[in-house]
Amino acid sequence: MQFATRAWAAFRSPATDGLRAIVSNRSSELRVPGGAFDRLRREYPAVRDGLSPSEWRIPAAVSDGATDAESAFARVTARETRPSLGDSWCFAMTDRMAHAPVPLLQAEPSDRPVGIGTGLRPTDTEARVLADTTLNGIDRWMGGVHLRGRHLPWRWDDGTETLVRPTEETRKPPHAPPSVTTAGPGAAAGPGVRDIVPRRMGCGLSACQP
Repeated sequence: MQFATRAWAAFRSPATDGLRAIVSNRSSELRVPGGAFDRLRREYPAVRDGLSPSEWRIPAAVSDGATDAESAFARVTARETRPSLGDSWCFAMTDRMAHAPVPLLQAEPSDRPVGIGTGLRPTDTEARVLADTTLNGIDRWMGGVHLRGRHLPWRWDDGTETLVRPTEETRKPPHAPPSVTTAGPGAAAGPGVRDIVPRRMGCGLSACQP
């Protein structure tokens, strides 16, 4: 009961300090929280590109051949060792990426929320490179932590497998937003996501590697 109380307090806390202790705890009575809290940490925006692993797998699936939201969801979950992403959450993530100021995906039709029959296409190369929370911003609750705006207090570092406070350099977008364009109807899609974003290593999840 004490461990469950600590886990609940860590989840509700407005800071991330207590998450590591829950991840490293090996309770014989409650074996699930450690893995669940580890997954929670990994779903924070990454230092490299501002995307969580779940978000990053969606455009990777589209680049790999998925042509609609349903097939993209199927590809994403097929790569999960322990599937935890439902279709509604996946469609909501896809919708955010398709309708962001710097879109990572092109949805068809574009004037409706992404759903099971929504067609998906990659956007152009530059938009994919710049699809970072420093440009699009974020408004998301991670337990008791409210991630909001463009300069976030915590991000996930794949290299050290820890939550870190971004430095000023990691907060800077690589280029200015005005140079970003998206592929219009009939335009040829640029290289796939795997050609643009380096393979994520050290993430501890087999699904992180497309």
